[in-house]
Amino acid sequence: MTTHTKLLLSAMLGAAWAWAGCSVGSLIDGSLTDRAEGVGPVVARYALTAEDGNALPCCAVDSGAVRITVVGGALTFHGPADYHDTVYTPGGPMSAACVHGVPSGANVNSFTHIVTLPDGTSYLQLPCDRGSYTLVVMRRLENTDGSSTTDSVAISSGTFTASPDHVHLVDSGNARGFTTTVSGATLVVASSAHQYRFEAQH
Repeated sequence: MTTHTKLLLSAMLGAAWAWAGCSVGSLIDGSLTDRAEGVGPVVARYALTAEDGNALPCCAVDSGAVRITVVGGALTFHGPADYHDTVYTPGGPMSAACVHGVPSGANVNSFTHIVTLPDGTSYLQLPCDRGSYTLVVMRRLENTDGSSTTDSVAISSGTFTASPDHVHLVDSGNARGFTTTVSGATLVVASSAHQYRFEAQH
C-alpha cells in the first residue's frame, strides 16, 4: 500500500467517524459519548417576587455612595438542544425530556405548568425534565446626586432536572450551593446567603 493510499484511507475513516457524530475528543479518550447538550429554547420563566421573605422592591443596602434596591429578577429554564433522544410528536420532533404523558381527563395549565388530575390533586411539571437555567436579579442603583440606573446580576446558572413537584438546580460553579422547594406554581431557591421566591409568569 502506497503512502498516498494510506493517507487517503486515513482521511476516509476520519470522515466516517465525524459523520457518525463522534468528536475528536471522544476518540482520543477512547469513549464514544455524545456531545454535551446545548442550550435550547426557553420552556418556562418565573418572576422574582420576594427575597428573604420580603416582597419586592426590597432589601435596600448602602454601598459607598450608592443605595442598592432589589426590584426584580427571573428564573428562566431552557430545554435541551442538540439532543440525542428525538421523539416525533404531532408538533414535530423534540427531545424525549420534553414529552410527558398525563392521565386521561387531566388538565395541563400551560402558564403555571400545573397538572390537575381528575380527582382534583395537582402537581408542578416543568415542560422539560432537564436542560439549563439562569437566575438573575435586577437592582436599582441610586446615587447621592439623585440619579439612578438599573442593572442585572446573574446569581446562578447551570443545569436542572425536574420531575413532578421537584426541581433540582446544579450551579455550574457550585454544585451544592442551592436548594429548591416547590409549592404549587411557586419555586423557592435558597443559597447560604439569600432565599428567592419565584412565581410563574407569561
